[in-house]
Amino acid sequence: MISSVTNSALFGSTAGSTAPKQTLDKDAFMTLLVTQLKNQDPMNPSDSSQLAAQLAQFTTVEQLSQLNEAVTSQELSLREATLLSKTSLSAALIGRRVIAEGNQVNIPTTGAAQIRIEVGAGGGQAKLRLLDSSGNEMAARDLGVVPAGRQTLTLPADLPAGTYHYEVTVTGAKDTTVAVATFTRGIVDGVSFKNGQIVLRIGSMEIALDDLAEIEPESALTSVSAGT
Repeated sequence: MISSVTNSALFGSTAGSTAPKQTLDKDAFMTLLVTQLKNQDPMNPSDSSQLAAQLAQFTTVEQLSQLNEAVTSQELSLREATLLSKTSLSAALIGRRVIAEGNQVNIPTTGAAQIRIEVGAGGGQAKLRLLDSSGNEMAARDLGVVPAGRQTLTLPADLPAGTYHYEVTVTGAKDTTVAVATFTRGIVDGVSFKNGQIVLRIGSMEIALDDLAEIEPESALTSVSAGT
């Protein structure tokens, strides 16, 4: 085995020297090995097979360390490439109508707003609730019967203007509760970075790029007024 040679030739022991190394790197290992060979008893030399085994073990550790460094470097490169790709995508979305997971809606001062929902099997009678940022109900309306599937609903025109969170509940046959998924829909007019995320701005609403579910074709912009 390698003897515990830890003199000043390896780590330094004079006053004012730097703190000793806490790990044995390649250079320190070779220095330790050479020091051991120079100071071994010539009448009882170290077993060459043990030295070979120790050298092989260190070589394996060194290769694993290099592999770990390579993997870490690749992960960093992948993250940078992903961020660059997301940044390019978000910039290209400005002026486009998008649909994202969420439940925000902007009610304009004139005209009717639209929401995007996905209704479970069977559909049923739908009811809308508008909530402020504190969760207080600001308005409620019956939306009539809605079918199953993903669809865009035009809301009543008499709702109070503002930006809200909304809830849609659907009651099916025999008063069963039908599952409803809600989405935030609108035209992207800005991009920002918050808490390490890319955020798309839709008027006063904000959605994370990672929540993006659909990008509507540009032709859809001509059929619905901006901001709805």
